[in-house]
Amino acid sequence: MRGIILFCFCSILAFPLFSQERKDIGLLLGGSYYIGDFNPGTPLYSPSPALGLLFRYNLNSMYSLRASATYGGLKGTAPVNTYLPSAKSSFSTSVVQAEALFEMNFLKFNTTDHFRNNFAPYVAIGIGGALVDGAFTTHVPFGVGVKYALGGRITIGAEWKMHKTFSDAIDGYVNPSTNSNSLVHNNDWFSFVGLFVTYRLFNGDFICPAYR
Repeated sequence: MRGIILFCFCSILAFPLFSQERKDIGLLLGGSYYIGDFNPGTPLYSPSPALGLLFRYNLNSMYSLRASATYGGLKGTAPVNTYLPSAKSSFSTSVVQAEALFEMNFLKFNTTDHFRNNFAPYVAIGIGGALVDGAFTTHVPFGVGVKYALGGRITIGAEWKMHKTFSDAIDGYVNPSTNSNSLVHNNDWFSFVGLFVTYRLFNGDFICPAYR
């Protein structure tokens, strides 16, 4: 599984080498939080600062491939209204994750034209891997966002991504009722919500006419 994730990540990064007119590079800044035994479902629960990098290869005005990596914190406190046998009172850890995503815009979008096709909501889904407190886990990222072209090849946006992991130990607590062989029944997720800014890289004097 790690080999598959590494192949996907490197493949997306390799696209710009073959088609130079459609790549964006950018920064992400926001917060990360956790959902699991210590937080069954409260959005934006005890968020920690998070930052990241992204590379986007735009197939056309509607579809993109993307590789991104983020670093953030995850923390939680054992709920007072739920009994968790042998659970510690709280946890705090860090997550470093990389992912390969497919993005689909709901409207046509062109970074280099801020007079039309300059705004688009989008959805994204993919596959990734994460190191949480030194332990590796795979995850399925998916989310929603919006982006707006300011002009001058600069795009800003906001997004909210959930990451479904295949581990029940992000919080350091494995629920005794969870089947350790199951890849579906587990409680631990992490999420990133924040802002991004990207820059469309130049290709010398040439830009593909189909994407002007």
